[in-house]
Amino acid sequence: MCAGKYITAAVAAMMTIAVGAQSALVPGALSGMTGVESAQSRIFTEASLYGYINGGAELYLEYGFDTLLVTELVIDGSDIRAEVYRMKDPEAAFGIFSVSRFRCNSGKRLTEHLCRSAYQLQFCKGPFYVSIVNDTGSEADQENSAELATLIIANIPEPSFDPGAFYPEAIDEETMRGAVLVRGPLGIYNGIPGLSDRLGDLSEYSALMIRHGRDTVASLRFNSELSAEQFMRNRKFSTGSGTSAVNSDSTISVMSPRHIIITF
Repeated sequence: MCAGKYITAAVAAMMTIAVGAQSALVPGALSGMTGVESAQSRIFTEASLYGYINGGAELYLEYGFDTLLVTELVIDGSDIRAEVYRMKDPEAAFGIFSVSRFRCNSGKRLTEHLCRSAYQLQFCKGPFYVSIVNDTGSEADQENSAELATLIIANIPEPSFDPGAFYPEAIDEETMRGAVLVRGPLGIYNGIPGLSDRLGDLSEYSALMIRHGRDTVASLRFNSELSAEQFMRNRKFSTGSGTSAVNSDSTISVMSPRHIIITF
C-alpha cells in the first residue's frame, strides 16, 4: 500500500469509528498527501479516556465528550500526532478549544476558530475539536500539520460555533480570540480562574465569556427555567426582566427566562 493510500485508510478508519454514518467526512484528497510513511490509530470512548489523559479527562467530560481518535503519523521522517475529539455539540467543541489555546501565532486562517504555534495547531469546527502536534516545530512540520488540518476541515460539513445565541449583537474577530465558553467549574478554572469564586458552583448551563474594555461579560444560557431561577434565587437577584445592579462591581441583564448576561 502506498503512503497516500495508507494515510487515507487510517483517517477513514478514524472517522468511521468516531462518527459512524458520517464516515463520508473522510477526505479522499488525503491520498494526495505526500511523505506519509506510517499511521497508527487508537480510539478512546468516555470509559477509556482516563487511560489517555489521566487527570484531564474530567474537563472534556464536563463539556460533553463523545469519542477521541488519536492518529500517530510519520511524515517526511517526523512524528506528528493528530487528536480528533468528537464532542456532543459545537458549543462543547468550541469550549474545549477556548480553554486549550495559548499564545496563538498569526498565519493563514484555515477555519474560523483556529490557534497555531510552532509545535501545535488547534481548531474546532462543528462538533470536532482537533489538536495536531509535531515534535520539532520546524517550518516543514508546521506546513504538514497545516495541510492535514486543511484536509480535515474541508470534510467537516457542520458549521463553526456561532456566538449569536449568546449575544444579540455581533462579536468581532478580535474579541472572539479571547472568548471562553464554560459549562462547569473546571472550565471556569481553566478559562477564567478569577471568576471561580463567583460562578464555580453553577450547573446545567453554558456561558460564553468575553472581554469588554476592563469588564468581563458572561452570557449564561441555562438548560431549564428552573436552573435559571435557582441561580437567581441563590444569589438574591431579581427574577424580573431588565437590567439591575448585582453589587458594587457587577450588573445583570435578564434576556429571557433561561438567558442571563452578567457584567463584572
